Amino acid sequence: MTILYKVEGKEFSKDSVFPHKKVLCSVSARNIVAFSALQSAIVPSSHGGEAGDGSLPGSGLGLGVGASNSHVYVCDIVTPWEYYKVCSSKSLISVLQWSPNGEQLLLGYVGGRVEIWQPRIQSINLWLLQYHATVPSEDIIAAQFFHSGKGVIFNPQKKDHTYYAEKFERLEQQKPTLSGFGGVPSEGCVLLTSSGLLAAFNLPVLQKVSAGGGSVEGPAHEIVELTPTLHSIGISRSFIEHCSLTPSPSGALSVAFSCGWQQQLVQCHRISLCLEGELGLEQHLVIKSESQASIFLGPLDGRRISHLKWTRVASDEVIFIAYACPNGGGSQLEQWTLTRRHQSVHALLQGGGGANSKPNEFVQSESWEQVGKVQLNASLADISVTRLSVSAPDCCQVYAILQDNSVQVLEPNSLKQLNHTQFEKVSDASGGVNFVSGDLTPTSQMLLIFDSHAQLHAMQAPLLKQAGSGLLLLEYCIVTGCDASDVLLLNLGNLEALVEKLTDNFTRQPSYVRHYYYANFLALKSNLCRVQQQEFDNLIILHAISTTFKSLLRPSDLGFQDKGPADNLAIKLAESIPDVDTVMLNLDAKDFTVEPVMLQSLQQLIQWVTDLALNMLHRLPEEVMKSKLSGKRPSYDISRDIVAIGSLRELLVMIRIWGLLNTQCLPVYTKTMDNIDVLVILFRLLTRLAQNPAEPDEMLLDECSLLSKQLLIPQPTKFNPTTLLSAQGFAAVKSGQLQFTSLVEPSCLQDVETEEVVFARSVKDGVSNLQLGARPSTIRRCARCGFVFVNNASKVAKTSALKAWFSKWLHCHCGGFWKQIH
Repeated sequence: MTILYKVEGKEFSKDSVFPHKKVLCSVSARNIVAFSALQSAIVPSSHGGEAGDGSLPGSGLGLGVGASNSHVYVCDIVTPWEYYKVCSSKSLISVLQWSPNGEQLLLGYVGGRVEIWQPRIQSINLWLLQYHATVPSEDIIAAQFFHSGKGVIFNPQKKDHTYYAEKFERLEQQKPTLSGFGGVPSEGCVLLTSSGLLAAFNLPVLQKVSAGGGSVEGPAHEIVELTPTLHSIGISRSFIEHCSLTPSPSGALSVAFSCGWQQQLVQCHRISLCLEGELGLEQHLVIKSESQASIFLGPLDGRRISHLKWTRVASDEVIFIAYACPNGGGSQLEQWTLTRRHQSVHALLQGGGGANSKPNEFVQSESWEQVGKVQLNASLADISVTRLSVSAPDCCQVYAILQDNSVQVLEPNSLKQLNHTQFEKVSDASGGVNFVSGDLTPTSQMLLIFDSHAQLHAMQAPLLKQAGSGLLLLEYCIVTGCDASDVLLLNLGNLEALVEKLTDNFTRQPSYVRHYYYANFLALKSNLCRVQQQEFDNLIILHAISTTFKSLLRPSDLGFQDKGPADNLAIKLAESIPDVDTVMLNLDAKDFTVEPVMLQSLQQLIQWVTDLALNMLHRLPEEVMKSKLSGKRPSYDISRDIVAIGSLRELLVMIRIWGLLNTQCLPVYTKTMDNIDVLVILFRLLTRLAQNPAEPDEMLLDECSLLSKQLLIPQPTKFNPTTLLSAQGFAAVKSGQLQFTSLVEPSCLQDVETEEVVFARSVKDGVSNLQLGARPSTIRRCARCGFVFVNNASKVAKTSALKAWFSKWLHCHCGGFWKQIH
């Protein structure tokens, strides 16, 4: 396996020690890495300025250099050198867990405090405490969010199927952990303490923060205090050393733990939750704990259990048990599988309960069987198992992270070694730094490991080696909504073929399937095209503007129209009439009537539409000449997209009509002659281009070449962030192992191509199409694509149409988090 990169950092104290682990880490479904570190000094203010200190009141602020605090940070796998502080605390952090959708981060502390944090206005460097609860005088050792009951099975054998419904089967047997009224899954958490006490609580539904609402200095956020329901996991309480918590298909939670005074016994329990009380009145949460078949180990001969992990491999319940061998003898790893058998019943005990009942000849019994065992040469730091819900055991892999800075990849059941990767060995020169924890990305394509100095190491962990596996994983991300950055990082050299196949397969889906997954598809394709230096973001914004504008249309007579105004417009445009005024005369102007004040508020979006059409036609002759000289075409070009051209023609007709209602909403250009009508020219040229976008005729290309002599064409805004998902990142990853320094932007990934144009140093808001100046006070920039969004959008939006437009941008269109910049 290939080592991808390492992030070195000197901010964390080298003598920092946690009781059992020095660093905890967890990777979310959006490929955001959360990690904790014990630090003897606060990060300097120059770093914390962008990080957005989300510390608790009095927990980290104002502490001296000698103070020792535990901190939580987050970073993106495509910009691993840039990390942001979530919070600080004087208590030691013992649990770090992401919610299934990657929107909330749970922190459990020694002392019983539990906190749930979320990014404020979706900014990765600005976090707020949403919920907190306390289990007094307890130490939280495990936590698990409620399972929603939804899931998709990943089956590589079905990669040749056409339809998504056939490729990806739903988890039919999986039930939610807790169901509310109507069977709707509830959100909440289950906790386990070191004394064997279970705690659970529901998360109340809070009103979502709007995309434009809430500035950094906005009103104080209300922190919700939750009261957990408590229940003992067993008949008696005892000190738990190691445990593992995982959802089961029945909706219950499976718990395995070992006690300090009973090393030869691994106890297993099933935890179920339900709501009791009359419907409509206040219902309370009830925890039920049921003992299951336990694992009785043989003589340990001085060994001690160091790790427990309960997981599912295909349809089997599996527990991995790791032992620390005495006298530096390394460690051992065992796999135990739950087997179910029909046990025969003695004839004297087969009697039924009634005269007509049949005797019970068999009863089902459960027991754990050891199916694999392996000796490891070094002490085990952590265990990771494939996160995908796979259909067969051969699609699953076990990753043993060892303290000698190596990783062994094992096959389930037999625990046969498949691969061994050695990182930098532990030595005095390296300061005795060793691996302490690790986690897999959502698609299990990358393994992220932290050492004792909180330095990040990333390695390739390919689950599949068959042809077409990259395409199947990308389609899996479209269906599940998981982030695909890890898949793209490992397929940077094959993106052109992936884009073609992905687009071709998506167009073959039924219309309702395409409509449902269209946003996920656009976000994924924008990331694919960005690496190839191709403009795809314009299509996403164009689609958003088109839906916003069409939502303003209302038919003048509701009783006599089978189709809406947008449908009638599409029918008229199908006739390929080159004159926009002729099309406008064939429509009912009353259907396109909008309040003049609302139209004026949309002027910047109208300007963006005509700017896009103008730039597209202006570059058309150059793009055609490039494709003829090179002999190949780019995987995506908006001038060859018949859907984009059709949307532009529809919008130009609407803008023409709206210009009669309010001339203030029309686009503004610097013209060489006063008698030039920009909308008429653009509509005529786009109509001719729509007839044959693949091979434009020579007369059309000549007319497009004359546009720059008729009016001043505005330069498009380019966002060139420094990430691994870029053309420079592809070259860097291909060159070999990368080494970054924390909080230092690598020069090898920066885009050195700059153009001296008007507003070259001005920041432009990509959402509202506004020039913000060279040094705007506060903006939000996407941490992945560099897209800029003005921070105080609620002050800019004065009409309902503009508020609806800003509400579409709660997340960036590429799927990344915003980054608050002061």
